Amino acid sequence: MAITDKHHWDIDARFRSLLQKAVRRGDVDLVFTTSAILESLSSKEKNWFRNQTAIVTFEECWPLGTDLVFNRKFHSKVAALVKVTRSKKAKDATGLGFLAYALSEGDRSVLTGSAEDRHIRIVSNAVRRPDEFWNWVDQIKTAACAKILVENAHRFRQAGLARDRAVIQAAAYLAVIGDIPPVELAAQHTQAFPYWVALDMHTPQGRRVLKDVARDLHIPLKQLEWTLFYFEGAQTNDSAMSIWWERSCNWYFQKIGLPMEEAHLIWEPARVQVIEALSEDSRQLHRDLYTWKLTNREGVEGLKKQVELFISHFDSGQMDQLELF
Repeated sequence: MAITDKHHWDIDARFRSLLQKAVRRGDVDLVFTTSAILESLSSKEKNWFRNQTAIVTFEECWPLGTDLVFNRKFHSKVAALVKVTRSKKAKDATGLGFLAYALSEGDRSVLTGSAEDRHIRIVSNAVRRPDEFWNWVDQIKTAACAKILVENAHRFRQAGLARDRAVIQAAAYLAVIGDIPPVELAAQHTQAFPYWVALDMHTPQGRRVLKDVARDLHIPLKQLEWTLFYFEGAQTNDSAMSIWWERSCNWYFQKIGLPMEEAHLIWEPARVQVIEALSEDSRQLHRDLYTWKLTNREGVEGLKKQVELFISHFDSGQMDQLELF
């Protein structure tokens, strides 16, 4: 695979999308390989990878925000992603952050009149006035683990898009208003990875196919994009109960005019067409990944060893030795 060819941006999009889907589905080996590919692309990808690791951590398993300890080495970022991959997903920060971001943009449909609306309003205000929010959370007396998570969240307060930053703020907020839930190991990943799920609306291939299928089946594009994400893109190998994530999903189903209990009626027939339309692109993605891995097997195996050593030292508290790796 010629990484430096004229399709460089498309290749970036495919592997960027693939990385987060692999994390969600618990495919550790695929996370290693995709991370190594992204490292090989350019220095821009390395810079993107650092911020994206923090974003994915707060989005997929926000309690692991306590473990975002990086050094200058690339494998320290991959180690954080591997820990998320192996853990039960905890998406309350994502749900609360998405709702708060929508409210900050003027969408009051996220409010239900319940007492829990208060939390959405607070994080929404944080989105609009971030400096005041970070000053506030920094002054709250909390347990040591919450303090660490807030410090890590503050360090990545400028990462990603505005909605990503809302998720990071939501994680910091959840850490200071209650106990951080313990992180649990996920069920072991066993299923073959469906490469077509990486080719969603974040990739040129996915955008093209979704538009075609939506037109052919007379489905509003937003409904098709959301059902693809809900049933496939957001699928995890194992998840903890996340009340805010469920509320966020329910709200968005209502927003696009699709009853949640009827969503499968749209997605099931569309899924067949989407898979068929993406079949060649999916096979190409798999071939590109496999070919690159064969050529760079030693590098991938070396990355695995570095990551496992980093994690073992982190878990044993030997952080003073991390710079040696």
